[in-house]
Amino acid sequence: MNLLMLDRIYKNTVYVLLVAAIWTVLFFANGYIFDAAEVAPLVSFVFLPAALRPVAVLLFGVPGVIGLILGAALTIPAIEVVNTSTILMVIFNGLAAWAVLTVMRSFSAFRSELTADMAGLSLRTIMVFAALTAFVSSTTNSFFISLSPDLSTSAGLALPMMIGDAIGALLMLYLLSIFSPTIARYLK
Repeated sequence: MNLLMLDRIYKNTVYVLLVAAIWTVLFFANGYIFDAAEVAPLVSFVFLPAALRPVAVLLFGVPGVIGLILGAALTIPAIEVVNTSTILMVIFNGLAAWAVLTVMRSFSAFRSELTADMAGLSLRTIMVFAALTAFVSSTTNSFFISLSPDLSTSAGLALPMMIGDAIGALLMLYLLSIFSPTIARYLK
């Protein structure tokens, strides 16, 4: 029994660190590749790390949420001041996608598709999941930005943030759903 628990702790730790590392790479790659799409600090019309939010929580559950929070904690302070608003943004970075996934799984129309192996994921579900995650994430981030006069990002940029999150998430979820049986086999 103890070996099983240690094995699970080890795997979950690897998942957390993997998600945090991927978030960090995508965050800095996004700034380099899509520099022209940046509207303001923390806001871009294409935001690749947003793609990781729904994928990480769908594949890994709570370890994915923790990995997203850790990744945001490593990257957001690199471009913004650390204050209550940025701390809340970091925490809600992972919780937004997890909340959307939890709500969507409560509806029978989505429950059978939103499994960790993503085998039955349809384009409709991908679009709904990506759009809702982008909406919740951009709305909460915009709210936290509006609370802080220290942040250099304008609070009126919720729409570009939502568009960037949706484009990134939709692209990544669609690509992963194509390769999901292969991916799921290596993650179990």
